[in-house]
Amino acid sequence: ETPAGQERVLEQILEYELLLIQQLNFHLVVHNPYRPMEGLLIDLKTRYPTMENPESLRKSADDFLAQAAMTDAGLLFPPSQIALTAILNSASRAGINMESYMTECLGLKEDRDTLSKMYDSMRRMKTLLRGYELPKSEEVHIYKQKLERIHAEFAISSNKRKRGYEEDGHVAKEPRLAEEDWSDEDLM
Repeated sequence: ETPAGQERVLEQILEYELLLIQQLNFHLVVHNPYRPMEGLLIDLKTRYPTMENPESLRKSADDFLAQAAMTDAGLLFPPSQIALTAILNSASRAGINMESYMTECLGLKEDRDTLSKMYDSMRRMKTLLRGYELPKSEEVHIYKQKLERIHAEFAISSNKRKRGYEEDGHVAKEPRLAEEDWSDEDLM
């Protein structure tokens, strides 16, 4: 096929993508670590009385989560693990040892293997975040231009959909016959 034909097919696929998702009752859900972090802070307040003010960890943990959101961490680690890493990282920066919380409150005292795997995942996550660099302003400018072009193309295709795809022949221009206007020939 020609490049123009391939592009036309791609446009048609994209036009019907959302409709297909809706018809399949498919839900696009993005899980994030903010709710698990709130749960962990509540857990610290209720089950870990040795920590005087768990809210003091919030600012640094929020910063960690914001940085994690700019990486692939959300695709590589479960949200609860990202949240726990944020809390533990924040506690570590504040000089608070959370080892007893991990072993006693989270019930990992007897399960050293799981605890070891969890710490390993946390180290990998921190390494991922340390390796992240903000994009250069030139790159941001290029992507911003591309995004503006895509928005413009989307607006054009949205207008086409609003007109009922009449140019593409997707919607019949002829009015349908009312039930009383049917004849035997119409049914055959």
